[in-house]
Amino acid sequence: MTVEPSFLQYDERIQEGDTVIVYVTYGQMVPTVVKRGQTLMMKYGALRHEFIIGKKWGQRLSATAGYVYILRPSSDLWTRSLPRRTQILYTADCAQILSLLDAKPGSIICESGTGSGSLSHAIALTVSPNGHLYTHDIDETRTTKVLEEFKHHGLSTVTTAVVRNVCTSGFHVENSADGVFLDVPAPWEAIPFAAKSLSRAKGGRLVSFSPCLEQVQRACLAMAAAGFVCIETIELVPEQKKIVGQHRQTLEEFEEIGDAYPKERKRNQEGQLVENTPRVSTAIVFPYSQPTHTGYLTHATLLPVLD
Repeated sequence: MTVEPSFLQYDERIQEGDTVIVYVTYGQMVPTVVKRGQTLMMKYGALRHEFIIGKKWGQRLSATAGYVYILRPSSDLWTRSLPRRTQILYTADCAQILSLLDAKPGSIICESGTGSGSLSHAIALTVSPNGHLYTHDIDETRTTKVLEEFKHHGLSTVTTAVVRNVCTSGFHVENSADGVFLDVPAPWEAIPFAAKSLSRAKGGRLVSFSPCLEQVQRACLAMAAAGFVCIETIELVPEQKKIVGQHRQTLEEFEEIGDAYPKERKRNQEGQLVENTPRVSTAIVFPYSQPTHTGYLTHATLLPVLD
């Protein structure tokens, strides 16, 4: 059965027009729209799109100079491979923001600014199929580009992207949103408009991302003035680690034998005694360079208005 290419629904096998994530190496993933007659050039040589069509998701394919994997897009993979037009929010931030917004299928969420669309895709996939994302940006070029991506990814029915300065003109909708996210230089100017966009009958959540504490302080004061409660700021600093074996030496061993690894005697398969250096498992930071957008997330709640 053939379905329209979409981030929300795919056939078991890749079809022409699907967006695929070509996994080349840990640090290189290439988003590609599959079209006959096209060829992808990369580190491991060339890969003709005809060889991708009809293959199963996750399958390993042979290029002219190595192997790659063809992955189905997700919000995380899109964040790691998308064309960057601005600094982006990474997966750890996106996940925390979605939780703080209490975003779920059917939610109506307002976002500003759109940027490269990393968080926008995460929100759209979360609120689908019957929710909606209204994303705002002051740059028409970025808005036009994210509209094209929403269309190609099958997310047009759950998204609306508009060119708008929310700090001066407010949001596209009023008295209907369940949550508002702000990533703007002066969030305190947009907070009164955010309060107007939230549903008065149900209330809602507000989350603001700021890179420095001076912005956080002004945003907190503006939230309190606009009627928000339970105002809190958190800092998210994710770190990946791996377990490795390392040689360890106690102070007693150092005093006894000096700067040398202690030996222990064991028998091998032939029954002979051999000396081994004991290894201790420990966690180290890996990879050593880990991309993340360090900043502060300030979140608050607007209570419903009781008649």
